[in-house]
Amino acid sequence: MLKAVEGSPSGIARLDVLESLGLCSPATLKITLSRLGRSGRIIRLKRGVYSASPIRDAFASAQAVFNGYVGFSAALYLHRLISEVPFTVAVVTGRKSGVKRIGNYEFRAVALGGKAVGFERNGPYVVSTRAKTLFDCLYLPKYSVEQEKLVAAFREARLGAEERREFTGYVKKFASGKTRAKMLKAAKLLW
Repeated sequence: MLKAVEGSPSGIARLDVLESLGLCSPATLKITLSRLGRSGRIIRLKRGVYSASPIRDAFASAQAVFNGYVGFSAALYLHRLISEVPFTVAVVTGRKSGVKRIGNYEFRAVALGGKAVGFERNGPYVVSTRAKTLFDCLYLPKYSVEQEKLVAAFREARLGAEERREFTGYVKKFASGKTRAKMLKAAKLLW
C-alpha cells in the first residue's frame, strides 16, 4: 500500500484506485491505510484520499482536499508572477469555504459562488487564468500578496489585449460601486 501511494502521481492516491489494484480485500485495505496514517507514513487528506508523507505537491494536495481551482497567491506563483512559494494554498470553490492545516501547509477553500469562473489547465493543475487571478487578488486582497508586489508582478507580466478584456469583463460583471472604481483604477496602472 505504501509503495502504491508513494508511486502515484503527485504522491496522491484515491481509495477507489487503491482498491482497483486488488492487493487485498477492501476491509484489509482500509485498516492498512488507517495504520499507515496513524504511524505518519502517509497522510489522509480527506475521506478516501491519501498522500505520501511528507507532502510532495502542495498544489495537487490542496485540489484533492477541496474540489476547485488554485487561485490567489498560489495562482500567482504557478503563473510565475511571484517567486515566493506560498505556504497557504487557496482553492476557489463554488460553495464550500474551509481551512485544513497539514504540516507546514495551510489549504484554504474560498467560496466565490458565481464568481468561481475563469480557470484553465496549467500543467497538472486547474488554475485561475492570469486575468481572473488579478481580479480575485484585487477583489479579496487578504488572500493575495501585498498590493505593491501584485502591481509589480502584473506590470512585468504585461497582460495581452484579450486578457485585459477578460479582466474588464469580470469587473463589470462582478464588482460594483467603490470596488469597481478601485479595480478599474488599478488596471489603468497596469497597462
